[in-house]
Amino acid sequence: MGYVIVMATPIYFYTMNAQMKILIDRTVPKYIGVSSKEFYFIVNAGNSRKSSMERMIEGDRGFTCCLSSVKEKGIIYGTGVHGVGEFKRYPTMQQAYEANKAV
Repeated sequence: MGYVIVMATPIYFYTMNAQMKILIDRTVPKYIGVSSKEFYFIVNAGNSRKSSMERMIEGDRGFTCCLSSVKEKGIIYGTGVHGVGEFKRYPTMQQAYEANKAV
């Protein structure tokens, strides 16, 4: 399939951060060229419930459904992450590592 695209963002107020939204918006002139790719989503939030992150994932899916022949390969949830560096202590890091090896 070629390149893999990883979309990673912290979640603020149940949605993606502004930088991720800008990245998506700036693909508009070239989005037809973003086809036949595999996508992974990595999200982290202070909230400990995965269900509260689904609104953000649906935003990513809204983007990818406008693309041609893409495949969602996986979602990695970093739940309950509040401070800088905390992400490293969670099993999420191992999940990301394993996903990377599968690419």
